[in-house]
Amino acid sequence: MEGLIHYIWKNKLLPRHMLYTTEGEEIRIIDCGTQRNNSGTYEGARIRIGGKEWAGSVVLHQESRDLNEEPGKGGEGNVILHVTMDDGHGTLGPHAGSAYRLNIACPQGLEKEFAGAQAHDSTIPCEEVIAGLEEIHTHGYLSRLLVERIEEKATAIEQTYTASGKRWEETLLKTIIRSFGFGIQSAVFHNWATVLDCNALGKHRDNLLQVEAIMFGQAGLLDEESIPYYYRTEAQACGYYKNLVSEYRFLQNKFGLKSIDHKEWGCGNATPHMRIARIAQLYHDRKTDFSSIAACDTIRGYYEMLDTAPHGYWRNHTCFGGTETAGTGGMKQRQLNVIIINGIVPILYIYGKHRKESALCNKAEELLYQLKGEENSIVNKWKGRGIKVECAADSQAILQLHRRYCSLRNCTACRFACHYVKERLVNG
Repeated sequence: MEGLIHYIWKNKLLPRHMLYTTEGEEIRIIDCGTQRNNSGTYEGARIRIGGKEWAGSVVLHQESRDLNEEPGKGGEGNVILHVTMDDGHGTLGPHAGSAYRLNIACPQGLEKEFAGAQAHDSTIPCEEVIAGLEEIHTHGYLSRLLVERIEEKATAIEQTYTASGKRWEETLLKTIIRSFGFGIQSAVFHNWATVLDCNALGKHRDNLLQVEAIMFGQAGLLDEESIPYYYRTEAQACGYYKNLVSEYRFLQNKFGLKSIDHKEWGCGNATPHMRIARIAQLYHDRKTDFSSIAACDTIRGYYEMLDTAPHGYWRNHTCFGGTETAGTGGMKQRQLNVIIINGIVPILYIYGKHRKESALCNKAEELLYQLKGEENSIVNKWKGRGIKVECAADSQAILQLHRRYCSLRNCTACRFACHYVKERLVNG
């Protein structure tokens, strides 16, 4: 576990001026040096002390009494400065030589807070300092977090691209499919997309029934056991369902198709049938061709491209054999936003990187600034801490902050934590 004194030194959180040795000589840190083998020694440091510039090593000590221990061999013979962080009552040991000493005043409780954050016992209580930060600093870090999140999603898509034989059209379809999981069922939509045979789909793209047969079949949803027992008789008597089963059996033998276990979809209200039917319609209508996705320039254009109304059997059913219901019309804007955020944006970004077309990367990021910010408990919590959420770019950055830093107690890598520690060092 990294000590607070290392964190302060590495992140250059000490004030640039008004630093003095224990003997009262002014210190100006030019270069903090490089840590040697995770030890307390930083080699290659450059420090100006009392008007004279020194080059050599700096040794950090958790407590003053550590100064009485031998600093070690190799690279530590040319020690310029010993740095401690306590009340300064320790004395230089016989191996300190003529090195100078800097004592950092540690505000009460800060070291305990820092250790607790790394030990997963708590988190650095940074709410107060975040609320007091200038907006330019807050949004500067959010911009960095946004790029980090897009890069993370793009990396996952690149893995799909490689697994798909470096075919962008197949990568796009599978990426859009995963985005239809809407968070709750993302994992199972991912598993379904992984086994989906795009070669078979491509050869039967002009026949919607066959496209649906392949998609529902490989999703395991043509298995009779996947249908609730109280709907099963009605489904088995339905001509549409029987045609799908017949087509899938034929295509399964023709292409050697494999399906996922229908049990992966679980039970409850989050039935995937309507979403799979919409995906099949999008694919059949060729609305998800890569050329169209890359050429579109407006959010409204993406809405029109991705939106599909229920068709055929799905105008009044939400699953096989289910009770007839009124048609639900097109997709909700919130759902379309999720598809754009989790599907369109990252694939445009990675496609632009592959083709070295920065305009596509910029467009991908710009789309998030045009979309409304997401509403959920995580985003609302950070809004309550003083972070403004004006668009999806802000909410995506907050989700990255929460999931990759706060939830993992990865406070030492967080810029907000840097601001927190810096404020505490200055204000106590």
